[in-house]
Amino acid sequence: RIKDLAKEGVSIRKIAEIFNVSKSTVYYHAKDYCRKMTRLNLDLLSEWERGYIIGLFLGDGDINKGRKNPRYVVRFTFDAKRDKDISLILRQIFEKGYKKVSIFQRNNTLVVKVCSKELVKYVQKFVEYRKKGTKREKRLKIRKDWAVDFQYGILAGMIDSDGHVHKHLGTEIKTVSLSIFKGIANLLRSLGIKAKMRKKNPARESYSRKVSYIIYIPSAEMKTHKNKICSVKFCHIS
Repeated sequence: RIKDLAKEGVSIRKIAEIFNVSKSTVYYHAKDYCRKMTRLNLDLLSEWERGYIIGLFLGDGDINKGRKNPRYVVRFTFDAKRDKDISLILRQIFEKGYKKVSIFQRNNTLVVKVCSKELVKYVQKFVEYRKKGTKREKRLKIRKDWAVDFQYGILAGMIDSDGHVHKHLGTEIKTVSLSIFKGIANLLRSLGIKAKMRKKNPARESYSRKVSYIIYIPSAEMKTHKNKICSVKFCHIS
């Protein structure tokens, strides 16, 4: 039975959970059939899943290529209390693409670490860094030929990273990056989703002193597009 599941492409971790045995036991019995979690195969992912990765990266991701020795590491950093489900969904997506990831807690955050040259190159196709003073700012490189599901995936990723879904299902996406704000605004227009947008100056007692940009998607719009967006945060509320 273990061999049968491995032949079907079920991951070692999942098989171990099904039979309540160690992963080493599963590998011993089915090593000839187990998926090799080394090189990310993006062709195995749906348009929505590929877009979701980009959306999460815009909000909570970063690339570490190394200064002296080449390294291709992408990290996604989430809130350890609120975002565990999101980190698990992300891991499932990468495992579907035959890529193993590591998840670990660092203080109050949950870090998903992916070592992949393919992922770094893929992210750089859609997201670029621009210098703003002494810091770098991300910018979404919008293209008109993107698949609709890919765009919905990006939106879902942004909601699950920088978004908040209210009980009435109205959804806010808040960012301090004007570039990301403009990118998401263009995405919403492309998808035909009506949203309210505003700039918020920092409060006097605010530590960061940064201007924030807020996109509000009314509940009626979220309900209309919910089956396409499929955000984890939205699903929790609805």
